[in-house]
Amino acid sequence: MNQQQLLALIWNDDPTSFIKEREESGFDVRGINIYRRNLLANAQRALSITFPTISQLLDSDVNEILVQEFLKKYPPNKGDWAQWGDEFSRFIATNQIAHEYAYLPDCAELDWHIHKALNGQDQTLDYTSLALLASAEPEDISIVLNNNVALIRTTSPISEIFDAHHHPEEKQREQAMEQAKIALNIEPKKHVVMIFRPEFQPKVTTLTDSEAEFMFCLKARKSLAESLDAVSHYDDFSFDKWLVKAIEQNLILHFKENSL
Repeated sequence: MNQQQLLALIWNDDPTSFIKEREESGFDVRGINIYRRNLLANAQRALSITFPTISQLLDSDVNEILVQEFLKKYPPNKGDWAQWGDEFSRFIATNQIAHEYAYLPDCAELDWHIHKALNGQDQTLDYTSLALLASAEPEDISIVLNNNVALIRTTSPISEIFDAHHHPEEKQREQAMEQAKIALNIEPKKHVVMIFRPEFQPKVTTLTDSEAEFMFCLKARKSLAESLDAVSHYDDFSFDKWLVKAIEQNLILHFKENSL
């Protein structure tokens, strides 16, 4: 019996087919129930670590139901539970709970990207590649971003919600909670949240419209010239200022000559 067949047997609630499959597999009811409980407990533990904001936002009963449904639909296909959960945000978006709490899918996506960045490889800027800015034309240069950088388009105050539950300072948590409540009670505003890892701990920030458009261009591997053209109509964007900040935040992996 392969893993998919075993999982199908574990979650089978049809008594007739369950008995037949159980007899063919050689498993007894008690053993299957124990395996199911252990599997669900491991899944809950894994998701509570990977998605700490979702775990705190939802009470245990709702969380258990969600985890069981997610586990049935997206069983782990790797040995490491820490690598499981990529589809959780999309799963929540299709669940009834998202109709009541529309911010949950984006909160889950933020949790996932923070988890990935926390467990991602250490990457720092190749400073020698900066020389391309002086030796090549903007249309011949691309900026390759650090793999730990992620962007989320959202209309929910996910950055504030995250800080309200995880900021190390109590005063900042309280302020973030008030800001989140205010934002949830007014007209939703589109914005972009960025996850980055300047050193060891991932951080979250909200980008200006111009920064967001520029970053999405870089993510799409457009040339520096194309990326600058995309934000040329913004009065607040300065490449020099962005570059200084990008180096401080460890956003850039290296500059690349497009012909190479």
